[in-house]
Amino acid sequence: MIRLFYHKPMFAILDECTSAVSLQDEEDLYNFAKELGITLITISHRPSLLEFHDYTLRFDGKKNWEFDRLTKKE
Repeated sequence: MIRLFYHKPMFAILDECTSAVSLQDEEDLYNFAKELGITLITISHRPSLLEFHDYTLRFDGKKNWEFDRLTKKE
């Protein structure tokens, strides 16, 4: 994540990058990336990350997939 913040790309693909950190650290990392203007594409099993995204793409392992827009909690 430090390299991501240093280089500040427009987009980043993150593969389970927060699986070993606390939920608070995860929130801090994603919020900081948002502040830097980095669009994140995340591969993860953690439902806590849904709040940081606008869309989901789910695969079921049987060649089926779903693409949905997430609704934000107010």
